[in-house]
Amino acid sequence: MAAPIQFRQSGLARPSLETGRSLVAIIPDNGGKALKGDGELMVYSLGKKSPYDTDPRHEVVDGEAWAKVEFLRPDRVDRIARARRYPLMRYGYPVVPDSAPKTVLWSSRRLPPPDYAFGNNEIMLVSGRFRDLVERFEPDVHQFLPVDMVHKKGEAPFDTFYWFVCCQLIDSIDPDRTTLAWDGDDYEEHMDDGFRRGFWRYDHNVSPPPVPAYSLAAIGDRHLWRDPYWAREVVRSSNVFGEAMIEAELTGFAINKKQDA
Repeated sequence: MAAPIQFRQSGLARPSLETGRSLVAIIPDNGGKALKGDGELMVYSLGKKSPYDTDPRHEVVDGEAWAKVEFLRPDRVDRIARARRYPLMRYGYPVVPDSAPKTVLWSSRRLPPPDYAFGNNEIMLVSGRFRDLVERFEPDVHQFLPVDMVHKKGEAPFDTFYWFVCCQLIDSIDPDRTTLAWDGDDYEEHMDDGFRRGFWRYDHNVSPPPVPAYSLAAIGDRHLWRDPYWAREVVRSSNVFGEAMIEAELTGFAINKKQDA
């Protein structure tokens, strides 16, 4: 079996993919309690929910800019990320900062952009409040690429938001406890690059519904990640971080509790 591989990028301390079930404790700031607390041990997923009945018009000023985004270390990117479509921010790898779009138009002067201003979880435009919370839990792990927020093209920015690029990949599903279906080659086999060939699949025809049980050992002390084998377009978090988001009353986020770890 191939050994777990870890990625270390310039300016990003600990982006990694853990391809086994061993513990990697890399965020000691809260005493190793990423999934611990007074309640249940849960994994959260971060989604989008507008605080407004109708969103103000918003757009990336340079709509063609997504095709210009590049991986920071393309030689360390897995085969799926290399082969898939834009935007590249969805795959769990850092991107070249200057290659990302730099200006977003937010048309309303009355309704301010929420902390999750817009996106589809593959791309996430977030506020400085969200950035500060992430940096408190995982300093220097993820990317926050500054974006000028303008009400009209040619005007001075009224605020700075950030493209949030989650830079951790974790093979986080517990194969011994999950009832998701594995679709691919033998789960225990890895390719030369350390990745498995396959993915977890949710079968809607199964009763009771499949359970994506998570591995506390694989997640360790980390707080935010994408899983390369299970709904990679979704950012997941520890319950400690999810509860901190709720306490901070960050707007625009839909925070969903998932199966216990």
